[in-house]
Amino acid sequence: MKRLLYGYCPGFAGAFPYFGSKVYFPKNSVSFRAACDQGVFEADNVRILEALVRPDAVMFDVGANIGLMAIPVLKNEPKCRIVSFEPSMNVLPYLERTIAENAFRDRWTLVKKAVGAQTGRVTFSLSDQANSLFDGIRPTQRVATVRQVEVDLTTVDQTWRELGLPRVSNLKIDVEGAEFGVLQGARDCLRAEQPAVLLEWNRVNLAAYDCSPDRLLDFANEMNFQLFAVPGLVEITSLLQLGLHMGFTENFLLLPR
Repeated sequence: MKRLLYGYCPGFAGAFPYFGSKVYFPKNSVSFRAACDQGVFEADNVRILEALVRPDAVMFDVGANIGLMAIPVLKNEPKCRIVSFEPSMNVLPYLERTIAENAFRDRWTLVKKAVGAQTGRVTFSLSDQANSLFDGIRPTQRVATVRQVEVDLTTVDQTWRELGLPRVSNLKIDVEGAEFGVLQGARDCLRAEQPAVLLEWNRVNLAAYDCSPDRLLDFANEMNFQLFAVPGLVEITSLLQLGLHMGFTENFLLLPR
């Protein structure tokens, strides 16, 4: 019923209610369809982010798409701020409109850039609008790439400094295989603020970046963070454990020791 009403019916199509907010989306968006099917988009991840966010602190939402992870957190913690990063022109007009019309807009900042290990410019791969959830710096072959464009590239550390070094409670990273680059560009913030990090870690996506899955555990050990599989929150202490859990989930949590 939600798909029919908000996907096709005149006067309703193109936006749907979500945690009291109106969310705009591209036609036939995978994100919209998933939200309809799941009720709460990636509910396990949302619950973790809600539990970790702190009042008067910032959550960095790296790979925001149409904003489905930010809205529940903003509603749940009325004193937090969210900085969402999204470079895809497939979804930016919709996300900008969602934020502009949102009751939480004073606490929700949009950075229209890709995020990685350094600043500059980078080639970004676009799918069709319906599959914008899979847009990323490199094509992963999970969906067809329609074209490639140049976008601005920043780092978490650079944005954190530009914002005046605010308190940071957590990071959410979902950038279709480029997650390790985001971690590399967030070292200063991670060391200083000790935020929790919820991220996607998917073998197919990582292969597009020639990134070994082992790097996540190595990074956790280097930064003195614990690594957990989501949603079970089982601690991972060996490469064998990491490989086994990756057969069941693509979501992992880094917590400072």
